[in-house]
Amino acid sequence: MKRIIIAAIFVLSAISVFAQDIKFTDSTLTQSEFEDFSKEFGVGLSFNPMSPAEPLGVTGFDVSTELVITDINDNEKYWKTLVDDGDPSSFLAAPRIHAQKGLPFKIDIGAMYSQIPDSNVQIWGVELKYAILEGSTVTPALSIRGTYSKLAGVDDLDVDTQSGEILISKGFLMLTPYAGISALRVNASENSDIVEFDDVHEIIYRGLAGIQITPFPLFVINFEASVGEVNQYGIKAGLRF
Repeated sequence: MKRIIIAAIFVLSAISVFAQDIKFTDSTLTQSEFEDFSKEFGVGLSFNPMSPAEPLGVTGFDVSTELVITDINDNEKYWKTLVDDGDPSSFLAAPRIHAQKGLPFKIDIGAMYSQIPDSNVQIWGVELKYAILEGSTVTPALSIRGTYSKLAGVDDLDVDTQSGEILISKGFLMLTPYAGISALRVNASENSDIVEFDDVHEIIYRGLAGIQITPFPLFVINFEASVGEVNQYGIKAGLRF
């Protein structure tokens, strides 16, 4: 538990780079710019659970703190006008608290919550994973996973995401590398009196790769990268048993 607390302090200290509110302040923003912003912001809000394909099992449980960093085009007009101080960071960093529970029939469920300090950005999400193959000492695990995430706290925007993924992983001693492909749907609409845009519905395809390290019994550290139209990187530290 001490290691979890230390990891949480590290994550929270790392996210002050994006301590800015999101709101509409410029009526000259275009529909195209709103669509570009929605894709980047939507990826930043998406729920990528950062876990291998193998199921937890009926008695299994995973609780962690995480930091997910999304590469954004901070020089673009839409970011400069949609953050309240007009000076966006070069990336969006979202800290998360995340829990997963194993169920019968090779099913895992999970949920996450994120709130960026000194910002109006809050996120919650849920996940459901089914292991087609559980994996063994000689064969990999194969699973499918669906996630949903929702933006809260930003009065000017409604954003939610849904994703479908195929994952494969194989454990080797203290290391479990994993990879997958993902289709992410971003839905966004504005609630501002300053602008009037059509709703946005975008599908973004990505590849992901990660590794789970178990340096001590029950304690895991994950590193993951998702590559596509918008790139994303994550680190996780937690208890998994």
